[in-house]
Amino acid sequence: MGKRNEQQKEIKNFIEKSLIRRLKNDQKELKILSEHDLQACVYYHLRKQLQKMPNWHLQVEISHGKRNEEKKIPDITIAYLRSDGKTVYPKFLIELKETITPLTNSSKKGYKKDIQKLKGLIKKHNKIVKTYFIVAVLPFRKKQKTSQQSTKDIEEAIQENKLNSKIQTIIINTQYDKRNRFDDRFMKKMRLLRKIRG
Repeated sequence: MGKRNEQQKEIKNFIEKSLIRRLKNDQKELKILSEHDLQACVYYHLRKQLQKMPNWHLQVEISHGKRNEEKKIPDITIAYLRSDGKTVYPKFLIELKETITPLTNSSKKGYKKDIQKLKGLIKKHNKIVKTYFIVAVLPFRKKQKTSQQSTKDIEEAIQENKLNSKIQTIIINTQYDKRNRFDDRFMKKMRLLRKIRG
């Protein structure tokens, strides 16, 4: 196995194991309270991992497509630039979502749109190894009732889009225990941090 393939495997393993664990810790520590927070955390962890791999580049919201084509812009692209400096291959794509409200038709349409984008990019770039659809979920409360953001329900809504083998769903949902209870202290802090008043 060549050096590029070894690094490719290392990046894949990092995303599917270490990154998930680190994002869960970030959410527990109130570092992920919006989609921009999620993007920042994913970028931070990936950047640290890729520091020792000079041919691998982390790109945020880079446009894919020729001049006259409709542009497709994934949230994060991990690309490999060949040593000759002349050819670049997108290898991993990451699409991000953060949700705080219960599943709706609108959120399902959003999932579908992002999945279609990933499918289109996979079809366009035959060098893509894997794509990831990462959803960070926060607890939701209205009129003293808390709606559970079920990981299973979200997974099922995403799976309705008939994912292919190169698309993997990752759901970060740390605020419910097995009895569907949540940490009320987290909820109070989350609400304060999401809406800072002067």
